[in-house]
Order: sequence, then structure tokens, then C-alpha cells
Amino acid sequence: MARQLAISSESDGDTHLIRHQVERLLQDYVHCLDDGNIDQWPNFFTERCFYAILARDNVARGQELGVMRFESRAMLVDRATATKNAAVFAPRTLCHVLSGTSIEGFDTDGIFARTNVAIYQTSADGDTMLLVAANYRDLIVEEEGHLLFKEKRVVYDTLRLPDSVVYPL
Repeated sequence: MARQLAISSESDGDTHLIRHQVERLLQDYVHCLDDGNIDQWPNFFTERCFYAILARDNVARGQELGVMRFESRAMLVDRATATKNAAVFAPRTLCHVLSGTSIEGFDTDGIFARTNVAIYQTSADGDTMLLVAANYRDLIVEEEGHLLFKEKRVVYDTLRLPDSVVYPL
């Protein structure tokens, strides 16, 4: 779930405190996905949000074409519901491994953060493989004392994605 924000708009810009708050949000986010709680996934986002899984080469060309793209929490809820109840695919589990988060900016728009991530997938037969190597490029805002993602771009390096990118990353 969303984390309580411990800084105010009067903050002196203490990036260590901001980074800690952002890292807690990211940890909660990946634990939600790794634990299979996809129905809770939309709760990490603002009502009007942006979520996309994008290839690095498309981002470099200024194109936001991706394998997933959603522009509201309602669209995320639809995806979570379809994935949990309607989609037909082999069962699998995910394991996200996050690197250190860098705070790239903090202003009235929110907190701009970047985090590298490796996401592993384990199939029902026990085989584990690297699903994607990527980075999160996030715009994080405070709403009612909680940090939420206003924008989350998952920019992946992997040249060939398996056809099994079913879950949000």
C-alpha cells in the first residue's frame, strides 16, 4: 500500500529522507507484485496516472510505444482484473531485484526518481529465467499524506521479450 509521507512542502530538500521514502514505496510496490497481489497494484497510483512498459530504443527515439500502456487508475484496475480472472496463461511467480534509487529532481510536480530493476520469472515447473533488465523512471507525488506514482515508465533493455509478459512490471 502507499506509504505515509514524512516530508512537507516546507522541506529543506533533504534528498536522503526523500530517497528513503521513495525506496519504501518501491519496495512495497515490488512486494505487492512478487506476492501475487495484483488486485492491490492500482492502489500505488494516482487516479490520473501514466504507466507504460517501453523499449529503451523507442524511448531514445522519443516514442512511447510499448507492450503495456495505461493512462488512469481505472485502466490499471481493468488490467489487474483481467489478469487475475480472465487471462489464460501458465502460472508463474515474479521476483524483482532493485538497485539503488537516484532522486533526479524534486519540485512542485513531484519527485523524479530512477531505479534499476532485474525481474526474474519462475514457471510452475520451477525454471527461473531473467524476464527483463530495466529501469523505473518515476514521477511520484503526495496525495493525502501518501506517496503515489503519477507516472511509471518501465524502460527495458532486453532485446527480445518473452511472450509471457502478462503481469505488470
